[in-house]
Amino acid sequence: MTKGILMFAHNNTEIDYFRMAVVNAMLIKEHLGVDVTIVTDQHSYDYVTQTIPGSQIDSCVDNIIINHKDKEFKRTNSKVYRDTVNLQKSLSFYNLDRADAYDISPYDETIMIDADYLILSNTLNSCWGSKNPLMMNYTWQDINFNRKFDLDRLSVASITQYWATVVYFKKSEYSESFFTLCKNVRKNYGYYKNLYRWSGGTFRNDYVFSVAAHMLNGLTDKALPELPFKLFKSFDYDDIHSVISTQEIIMYLEKHDSPGEFLLSKWSNLDLHVMNKWAINRAAQDFIEVIT
Repeated sequence: MTKGILMFAHNNTEIDYFRMAVVNAMLIKEHLGVDVTIVTDQHSYDYVTQTIPGSQIDSCVDNIIINHKDKEFKRTNSKVYRDTVNLQKSLSFYNLDRADAYDISPYDETIMIDADYLILSNTLNSCWGSKNPLMMNYTWQDINFNRKFDLDRLSVASITQYWATVVYFKKSEYSESFFTLCKNVRKNYGYYKNLYRWSGGTFRNDYVFSVAAHMLNGLTDKALPELPFKLFKSFDYDDIHSVISTQEIIMYLEKHDSPGEFLLSKWSNLDLHVMNKWAINRAAQDFIEVIT
């Protein structure tokens, strides 16, 4: 069976998602040794080739799929990006095509990850050959253990939130049905937002995938099996201090009781969802240097 990693990377005016995805592809080749496919748009691809040579991209990315953006969605969907407490901006957030992952993926077994989920270990290789056709996590851990965010449900009165940060699926009737439901939720997002009672104006795949998981499993909470590892997260209040190796980084973690003050933390041999996108782009060249 063919297997590979799938990422979606659409830039906005300040965040270079494609550069982020290329750096992660280099880490994937280093730690997992599997194929990588990146779905992007022409503008994002053209922009990154100004800073990363095409030969370097080709060495770590096996397939690049160019999708056309939905201009209306691009114009209307935005979210607040933070770079610690020093910067906060509302920017365009293009994340519409992840529900098409089943149709897009060229692999029998696929692990779809966010471009900002840094692969610092071989942990994802534990998924291949799973008896489960589809897996996602609803449990997660902030790497600042003193900090508490209430992110376990779509709302207080709603269902458990699954994270679309990492999704394993294999080509099967079950997985195809799941992504068909995701497309339906995407198409009728306003209806499901009212039905499942979540707030906010930003389109979120975490919500889309959570609703699809709930519906597919007979409206049973937490019925979809989890990945065989914990999902670790740092938040956009944090920053990357330095890149030590392909397995180790030093993080600035904001103190839970002192905004704008930080703890230094060594993070080693565990994959990490880094929500501060500016931090990854600042560290991109350091990653490239330690990898190459």
